[in-house]
Amino acid sequence: MQILQAAYKVFVEKGFEWATMQDVAEEAGLGVATVFRYFPKKNKLIISVIVKLLQERLSSFDRIYESEGTCYEKFEMLLNHFIKVSDSVLWNDMKLLEAFETYAAFAQEPLEDIADYHQAYANITNVILKIIEEGKHDGSIRSDVANAETLGAISNIFGLFTRKLSFFESVQMGDMVILPIEQALRIRDIFLDYLKPVN
Repeated sequence: MQILQAAYKVFVEKGFEWATMQDVAEEAGLGVATVFRYFPKKNKLIISVIVKLLQERLSSFDRIYESEGTCYEKFEMLLNHFIKVSDSVLWNDMKLLEAFETYAAFAQEPLEDIADYHQAYANITNVILKIIEEGKHDGSIRSDVANAETLGAISNIFGLFTRKLSFFESVQMGDMVILPIEQALRIRDIFLDYLKPVN
């Protein structure tokens, strides 16, 4: 939908707080009354953009689940999905998701359609849980960590970490500057080493 695409671009550029419905209307080439006809409140538009974003990402997780390979290989693909450096859209998605959770936490009034967001997020979580279930049986990851709690925690922590990194071009650590992608790759390798079965 034209309005959702325009809103996505405006929210990425200005953030949720500073973006206006007029900004979205101008980006979409529509009158602001048209935008309000479909989305009577900005919060409804914000939720719709985020839900659409999650629904689009669900297909990527489905492809990983349906691909050939062990649980370990799929888990590696899952972590790699979060750090596609060449995909600026993915980084913008992560930036918006991170910003949305902060926005929702400080919202002055309940977000009407927040259940739609929770359902879209749950759909992704369910695919990750199916990958984890495979790991209990194929022996590709350590048997003592082949459970939903451990693998779910790793995927959540890594997802949150890369989303946080999406806000920074680089991170200063003393005299050394480390790019977000380099940090993400290091953390990914630590997690994957942890999951390997002990020979």
